[in-house]
Amino acid sequence: MPHAPAPANGPPATGSPSGAPPGSSASAIDLSRTVAVAVGDRAETRAGDHALLAALVARLTGGDAASVSLTQRCPHCGAGDHGPLQASIAGSTAVAPRVSLARAGGRVALAVTAVGPVGIDLESLADLARAPLDDVALSPAEAATLATLQPAAAAAALANIWTTKEAVLKAAGLGLRVDPRELTVTLEAAGVPDARSPGTTAHRTVSWPHGPFPDNDVQIWPVAAPRGAVATVAVVCAHRPALLMVTPPSR
Repeated sequence: MPHAPAPANGPPATGSPSGAPPGSSASAIDLSRTVAVAVGDRAETRAGDHALLAALVARLTGGDAASVSLTQRCPHCGAGDHGPLQASIAGSTAVAPRVSLARAGGRVALAVTAVGPVGIDLESLADLARAPLDDVALSPAEAATLATLQPAAAAAALANIWTTKEAVLKAAGLGLRVDPRELTVTLEAAGVPDARSPGTTAHRTVSWPHGPFPDNDVQIWPVAAPRGAVATVAVVCAHRPALLMVTPPSR
């Protein structure tokens, strides 16, 4: 089944390119037009989570997990134990896809695409409820919007705003070295829940006056997350690709 690009920042496009089942071989998934996302159980170690991401890259590109390497390099301090993740594939002349990884509780979220820089964030609603985010994360416009909502709706909207900011900042390769209040996330029908991810909203836009890319090039999707969690993925590209939820690699 061919994928037509979804409307800008509209509802997520999910399914299987060419009619293939989720998690099938790379011949059925065109990563130049698709953002592949998997959410599953995290490994016991950070290295184990990286191995899960490498296995997903291998599966989506038709290679072997042993040929996929993941490295990190902080653009600020140069350390190799944190910073944006980069994938490389030994023996391949093709450009390696962009990748991102997020953890919350016992879950891990993985994103792989060749469309452009990607960032994914996964957060526990319980953890966010305990975090003092209002004073350090919200722009004045966001704070004004949340002040009009009932407590449950405001908590759900805050979770969506925060995961969107984290995903966009990861895609920018900056993380929390940038004050998240510099970004303003606008939610449509903020706080309206669905059955799988409380408070998920289908339409989001971001305003970042001093960002490294045009606001219109930020493509954002809510990601189906386990109960009690919220996830968001963002990709920087001019034309909106498809979002494909795939089966996570086996631990």
